Amino acid sequence: MATRGSSGFPASARAVRTDGRAATWLAALILVAFPTVGLLAKHGMSTMAVALSVLLAAMALAGRRVPWPGLALALPAAGVLGLHLLALLIAPDCPPCAERWPQAAGSVLVLLPLAAGGLVALTALDRRLVGRALVVGVLIGIAVGAAELGLDAPIYRFLDGREPGSFVSMSRFNRGLVALVLLSVVAAGLLWREDRRVGGVLLLAAVGAVAAIGDSLTAQLCVVLAALALLVSCVSERLVRWALVAAVAAQMLTAPLVAPVAYDWVAGRDMAIDPPIRHRLELWDHGAALAMERPWTGWGLDAFDHRPIAPERLARARHMDHTEPHPHNAGLQFWIETGIAGVLLAVAFLVAVALRIGRLAPALRPWATALTAVAVAPVLVSFGVWQTTYLAMVAMACFAFALLLERTEQRGSG
Repeated sequence: MATRGSSGFPASARAVRTDGRAATWLAALILVAFPTVGLLAKHGMSTMAVALSVLLAAMALAGRRVPWPGLALALPAAGVLGLHLLALLIAPDCPPCAERWPQAAGSVLVLLPLAAGGLVALTALDRRLVGRALVVGVLIGIAVGAAELGLDAPIYRFLDGREPGSFVSMSRFNRGLVALVLLSVVAAGLLWREDRRVGGVLLLAAVGAVAAIGDSLTAQLCVVLAALALLVSCVSERLVRWALVAAVAAQMLTAPLVAPVAYDWVAGRDMAIDPPIRHRLELWDHGAALAMERPWTGWGLDAFDHRPIAPERLARARHMDHTEPHPHNAGLQFWIETGIAGVLLAVAFLVAVALRIGRLAPALRPWATALTAVAVAPVLVSFGVWQTTYLAMVAMACFAFALLLERTEQRGSG
C-alpha cells in the first residue's frame, strides 16, 4: 500500500509531481504532436498551447513556485491591453470592439507564462527528453506537410471525411507551416548545440523545401529570414539583431505614411501582381486612412473590422470588398487600435527582446535572433496581433527555446 504524506497525496504521486516526470512527459507529448496538429487542424494549436501553459503553471504552483513571466513581458502586455481598456471606457467609438477585449486579454494572460520560458526550470523538466520530442515532432510535421502539400491533402480529406477528389485550398496550411518553421529553428538549434550540425542544417533545408511546395508566401518569407539571420550572424550577430529591430521599428512607426504611397505606386502603374499581395495593399491603404484619422488614441481593439471602408476606396479596389478582422500588418493594427502609444510600446518591447538576446551565451544568440525574425515577420504581413493561433505558436516556440537556454546555462555553470 502506498504511504501518504501530510497533504494526503500518495508519496509516489507527490514524487512524480515534484521531480518533473509528469511535466516532462506532458511537454514531450504536446511538442511531438504540435507541428502536425498545426498543419491538420490549425486552431488546435491554441488549445494545446493553452493546455500546456495552464497545466505546467499549476504544477509550478503546486511546488510553491510562482510562474511569473517577468516585467519585460508583463509590462508591455499590460500596457497595450490597458490602452485598449481605456479606449473602451473613455472613447467608445466602436462599441462592438468591447466584445473582443476579454478574449485578447485572456489569451495573453494564459500564454505569458509559457512564452516566458521559465516554466522549463520551475517544473524541473528533463530538457534532453523534451528537446528530443521537439525534434521528433518537427520531423513528423515535415513528413506530414510534404504529404499534404505534395499529394493534395490526402490526410486532411480522410480525417475530414471528404471525397478523394474534393477541393481543398492549400491556404489552409499557411498557419501550420509558419508554426513548423518557428519550431524548426529551435529544433535545429538543439541539434547544433549537440554537435549534430549536419542534422540541424538538413532539418532547416527540409522545412524550406516543404514551405516551397505550398503557396504560403508568409512561410516562405520566414524560411528566407531564418536562413539569412543565421548566415549573417556568423559574421556579426549583433548587426543582424539591431538591423532587425531598426527595420521593424521603422515599418511600424511609418506604416500609415508608407502604405498609401506603396498602394498608389502599384495602382497608378496598373502593375500585374499576385492577387493576395494586391489585396494586402488595398487593406493597408484603408488601414492607413483609419490610423491617420485618430493617430493619438486609435479606435480601439478590433476596430479595423468595424469601421466602414470609404466608397472611393471600394470603387478603386479589385479584391477588397468588405472589412477584415485585422489589417494583416501589426504596425497598422497598433496605430488603428491604440494610436502612437501602442506603437511605441511595441517598439520598446522589441528593443527589450534584443537586449535580452544580447545577454545570452554567444553561441545561442544567432538562434534567438533568427527565431525573433521568424516570429515577427508573420504579424507584419499576414497574421493579426491578437489571433490566439499566432500567440500560441510564438509562445510554444519561446517555451521550446528555453530548453536550449537552460541547458547552455547549466553547461556554462558546471
